[in-house]
Amino acid sequence: DRCPTHPGELLRADVLPAVNRSEAEIAGLLRVPRRQFGSVLNGKNPVRPALAVRLGKLLGNNPSF
Repeated sequence: DRCPTHPGELLRADVLPAVNRSEAEIAGLLRVPRRQFGSVLNGKNPVRPALAVRLGKLLGNNPSF
């Protein structure tokens, strides 16, 4: 009985190191404020649909990734 992992935690732990980019670089490429993106990565804000679409385009996946 554990809480599901927040998508931002997966992005921070797995995706950012795999693409070899910093939080600030990815935020810039996504055209979102670094602080807002950091809140997602820290599990404080959800991955909203618009951000999911941008992440999917940037990473070559679809929004459900």
